[in-house]
Amino acid sequence: MSSIPSNYLVLLSPTSLTGTGLGLFVLWYILSSVVAWYRLRHIPGPFIASFSYLWHMGNIFLGCASPEHIALKRYGSLVRTGPNYVVTDDPNILRRINGARSSWPRDSWYTSSRFDPNYHMLSLLDTAARDTIKAKLTSGYSGRDVQIENGVNTQIEFLVETIRSRYLSTSTRHQPTDLAQVIRYFTLDVITHLSYGTSFGFLAAEQDLYDYTNSVDRFIRAITLSVDIPLFRWIAYSPLLTGIMPKASDKSGMGKLIGIGQKIVNERFQDNEKHAPDMLGSFMRHGATREECVSETMLTLIAGSDTTATAIRSTMLYLISTPRVYNRLKAEIQEAASDNRVSSPIGVDEAKRLPYLQAVILEGFRMRPPVVYGQYKAAPPGGETINGVFIPGGTAVGQNAVAMMRSEKAFGAGVDLFRPERFLECSEEARREMERTVGLVFGTGRWMCAGRTVAWVELNKIFFELLRAFDFQPIYPTKPVDEESYALFTHKNMWVAITETA
Repeated sequence: MSSIPSNYLVLLSPTSLTGTGLGLFVLWYILSSVVAWYRLRHIPGPFIASFSYLWHMGNIFLGCASPEHIALKRYGSLVRTGPNYVVTDDPNILRRINGARSSWPRDSWYTSSRFDPNYHMLSLLDTAARDTIKAKLTSGYSGRDVQIENGVNTQIEFLVETIRSRYLSTSTRHQPTDLAQVIRYFTLDVITHLSYGTSFGFLAAEQDLYDYTNSVDRFIRAITLSVDIPLFRWIAYSPLLTGIMPKASDKSGMGKLIGIGQKIVNERFQDNEKHAPDMLGSFMRHGATREECVSETMLTLIAGSDTTATAIRSTMLYLISTPRVYNRLKAEIQEAASDNRVSSPIGVDEAKRLPYLQAVILEGFRMRPPVVYGQYKAAPPGGETINGVFIPGGTAVGQNAVAMMRSEKAFGAGVDLFRPERFLECSEEARREMERTVGLVFGTGRWMCAGRTVAWVELNKIFFELLRAFDFQPIYPTKPVDEESYALFTHKNMWVAITETA
């Protein structure tokens, strides 16, 4: 038998094979980057984003996605943010690609919103399958089967009682309160009460039960990495890493609450208890399976609490930082209460008759929309021309929510200023158009966020009741809150002093 020549042995050595593999990878990366750049070369954006995901990675690691996306306005209405990502701040483009008859399906970006092996309404890509599950859930979310307003009232009353008994500052007692965490506990109690018929008691416990909120903050950062970067998406949901995802057997974090929710669902199905006046009962009555109920109720917990908490915290921050607006809203609240024009807690219909309150809600949502960007749709196979720009088939186009909310074309001058009067000093037609644009943050058409009704009920009540009962003052006005932004916002250390309204 002839021996293998020594030069072949050198080529087959581990060092040589490693070098060859690395060289092939570098060559593949360069070629694929050139192809990616060339395909969307006509769409402006940060140069590094035209051939890599480094722009997104930098935003994630620095927690600065919001200011970076606002800064994209300088490139125009269609901006490239990745090899296959384009975002827009144009409301008309978003209505076009999200319309009922649109041929733009969801992009695979959505699949990373899963937090267990099962898909839920937000992560499903197949339009027909999503419509089927949505039909089972709509009555629970809309209020047809669930008394949403009564449930929110119960939690608001408890919030006011809790602040009065635990968090008030007086002339003899200084009680710093992290309003960011208090509001987060409130929204968690609201959504668990509506979903399962009983709140999980975060506010009553006055603590982060099971380390849940800390785990969600970590999850938001990790999930943003996986939704924005396909390689991380593949890694995160590969069979090799399923063990590190939150699971019902966990003793803390998101997994613990998944386990609690799973236990409640299992007990309901075991007893065939379909008539409970909560979301879970509604889902069951409309044919949702056990697995669907577990996934969908957990989705309401994550998506329905943190986003609303962001809207409440941000609006409160702008209010207490803007005395002119704070005092005007306070006067409207006190006048409505003293004239006995409102209930306690205020009803949604009553709140809608208070013009400045409505303007504050809309302006707060505009200044800090809970979702920074996302909701990507994939261009149809043949591509499509939008505003004179050709979008090749398969390109993911999503909303740049924070930039859209800072659009001078949509909202007039001074978009960086918290000024609710912009919704009152215009024609009725202009106001309706601004409201429609603000509403796009929830999606539009068939892709409208199912939890919109719950969020608006909370927003129509919470500011009125907090300012009816209390006054708020930031303790650290030069650093009122620690904020980071990914696809969503996180807030911590929003320290305030709360006093009883005189």
